[in-house]
Amino acid sequence: MLRLIFCEFWKLKRRKLLFFAYLTSVALPALFALILPEKSMANFMSITRQENGFLLLIPLTVVIAANLFFQEQDLDTLKNLLCIPVTRAQLAVAKAFVLLAFDVAYELAGYAVGLLMAAACGASLEGWGQQLFLNVCAGVLLWAAALPGALLAVWFNKSYIISVILAFGYAILGYIMQISDACLRAPLGLNVQTFLPVPLMFRWLYQYNAFEAGSMVAEFYEGFRPYFVSTPTIFAILMGEAVICVAAMIKAYQRQSV
Repeated sequence: MLRLIFCEFWKLKRRKLLFFAYLTSVALPALFALILPEKSMANFMSITRQENGFLLLIPLTVVIAANLFFQEQDLDTLKNLLCIPVTRAQLAVAKAFVLLAFDVAYELAGYAVGLLMAAACGASLEGWGQQLFLNVCAGVLLWAAALPGALLAVWFNKSYIISVILAFGYAILGYIMQISDACLRAPLGLNVQTFLPVPLMFRWLYQYNAFEAGSMVAEFYEGFRPYFVSTPTIFAILMGEAVICVAAMIKAYQRQSV
């Protein structure tokens, strides 16, 4: 399985998409560095996890998933792979692990960019260890949050254009839901809000945002405190959803014609 994951990674690496995807990890932190009133490390890292993560990384993950799952069909190499023999389930799991590695590496690249910008602005680097931990966790959780969108792209098995539309539609829908009180201010339990990946991630991230005491923004986020989600809880929920999505992706991949 490990060799299969490496093969999938090298196939992806040959495409320019991976290079341009990593370039986007610099885009928003560089832009916000120009307009942020308070240039602190915590603010830069928040951008890499939230704006970069939800607006760029989630749609990129869906597009790359479509690229990985469609390339054997496009190149007519699937029947050759199945003669090795390699099962479609093994191929699908390997592709899912490549997506996970990409997302974690993307968040680590964002962390490095945020750290460099904070240092260049003369901001304190205190707490860099916690920020590194949060970015790694965010990479794993963003992978899980993107899987429903990737599943749609694989399940419908249409074209890259449809996949891109699905990717950005899913990302925008998730980002819209995270500003809804109906999604954010709901207790954990057997309700729809508990299983919405993007709003749930914001409920986890908000507790680590740093705000000036007494400010209106701090008071606004303080109202979310009863609805914060702990790290073990969000991992349990999103990893459970990830397992379901990967299983469904295997089923969708198995029904594709050779």
